[in-house]
Amino acid sequence: LALNQNPFVAFNDDPNVENNGQLVKATNMIVSAMRFLKTYRANILEPEVFHLNPKKSDTPEFRKFVKRFPQRFAFYGAAYKEAYPLDMSQYPKLFNSTRIPRPEKDELFSDFSAKHLLVMRNGHFYVFDVFDRDGNILPAAEIMANVKYILEDSVAPAEYPIGVLTTQPRDFWTEMRSALVKAGNESALSQIDGAVFNLVLDEEDTEDPIELSKLFLHGDGTNRWFDKSFSLMLAKNGKGCVN
Repeated sequence: LALNQNPFVAFNDDPNVENNGQLVKATNMIVSAMRFLKTYRANILEPEVFHLNPKKSDTPEFRKFVKRFPQRFAFYGAAYKEAYPLDMSQYPKLFNSTRIPRPEKDELFSDFSAKHLLVMRNGHFYVFDVFDRDGNILPAAEIMANVKYILEDSVAPAEYPIGVLTTQPRDFWTEMRSALVKAGNESALSQIDGAVFNLVLDEEDTEDPIELSKLFLHGDGTNRWFDKSFSLMLAKNGKGCVN
């Protein structure tokens, strides 16, 4: 599953070197992701569009033209200008979602009421809220303080990192998850499942492209939860990706 279902896309470094540290970049990525989420949920996120003739269609005039159409007919107005909206039907499951292993077929689960973020470091799990009770993004300074606390936590790497189980064959993971639930971990698993997304903070500090690719694609599996809809990953030197 880690290789077949979880590709990664690496991010370029920020031109401002002060923004490339793990703490600052993590904070910026969280805030940016939350702004994206709020834009999407407010129905003001600009659609993904493939422009055959960008000079003709990727313009303010084109956007004004398409807005005149009712939503169900907007595609035809865009096609008239040789612009084709891309499929965004999976966006509703982008945040607060996970796949839960079940016998024969996984279950797609979402909890859109959840306001917390999942963070993984050294195989341990942390959660903290990124929205207040009114749905506003919490101040960047507060988010940074939470990330800083996690980065400075001196706890030893997890002796039994259960994230590895998400790399296993689905039927085996189904059995192990059921055992974890029976052992009293249902609430903890629910926190993981419903989190807005997963932020992975790694301790590796490599600049080598091949080693970074291995890290971003799978790592050693101990600091991953491959069932989340997506994870933002940051190496210790601030190199990052989305998986």
